[in-house]
Amino acid sequence: MSLILIYVVVFGALMIFMTTRGRKKQATQAQMMQSALVIGADVRTIGGLVGTVVDLTDEYVLIETTPGVKLKFTKQAIAGVIPPEAPDAFGTELTPAEEQAAEEDSAEQSAAQDADETAAEPAAQPEDAKDQQKVG
Repeated sequence: MSLILIYVVVFGALMIFMTTRGRKKQATQAQMMQSALVIGADVRTIGGLVGTVVDLTDEYVLIETTPGVKLKFTKQAIAGVIPPEAPDAFGTELTPAEEQAAEEDSAEQSAAQDADETAAEPAAQPEDAKDQQKVG
């Protein structure tokens, strides 16, 4: 009987230790993220709102969501800092020579596609009896 009681107490203590450890770790990460906020960083709130940090105080963060719209949040409302995106093909600017080469490639592709479509189209044939009556 006392052995079962010992197991229950040890298991309960282990469960309490594991839950508090997880909460402390999460609180530490949130505190580090909140202390690392800087003006100009893109952030996401716990409500899913995304914006850029415009001003910081000890308790509050002023976020600009769209040009001219600034919202004030507590630091605890910031869920995370959005890392800057890697430049993709659509976000990079091309040099004039690269633009000209891209235009030539797209022109060649569209010309080849038009030639394939005209060669692949058979002569227009009526599909049913009503169409045949209208044609001839």
